[in-house]
Amino acid sequence: MTVSTGNSVFQGAGPTTKAPQTNADANPDRNVFTKEELQSLRDQVRQSVRAQIAGATQGAAAGQATAPTPPAPPRPITIHGSNGETTVIDLPAGFSARNVIPPQAVDISIAFFLTMAFIIVGLPLARAFARRMDRRASGPAQIPGEITTQLTQLNQAVDAIALEVERISEGQRFTTRLLSEQRDAARQTLPAPADR
Repeated sequence: MTVSTGNSVFQGAGPTTKAPQTNADANPDRNVFTKEELQSLRDQVRQSVRAQIAGATQGAAAGQATAPTPPAPPRPITIHGSNGETTVIDLPAGFSARNVIPPQAVDISIAFFLTMAFIIVGLPLARAFARRMDRRASGPAQIPGEITTQLTQLNQAVDAIALEVERISEGQRFTTRLLSEQRDAARQTLPAPADR
């Protein structure tokens, strides 16, 4: 007996019952099976599974078990060195390069390349942002007009004081030179202590 529902096909021995019709064949508006149809389908699946299990156990008991397949021969890989040496490596038959790299190494390599891409893109952006902040901080400061006038007056006063201090120091040097010249002249006119 063969039962087909959609894409599934069930085969088995047992009493033949009417297979349920698919939804598309019976009635396009009907989207559910009846209770009897579902029960019939369930019974057919159970009978099919029981028949398959019984057949497998009878085959194993009768010695019809299949012999194990011999392992496939290894695949040799030959490596030729630059100095003329030849190395042969035997790989097992089921060897695959996908099984060699652990998944953690793949995750680490992906993270490494993402980090490098972030650095390549992010570093110039960070430098441009830092330069923009420096330009704002070191730009001409906005000083109110009152303070500017006061600073100008203060600058003029300091210049005037510096000029007066220079005049005073010039007068001091002149006075010191005059006193020094008078002392030298007085020494020349005074008699020496031995002459007295």
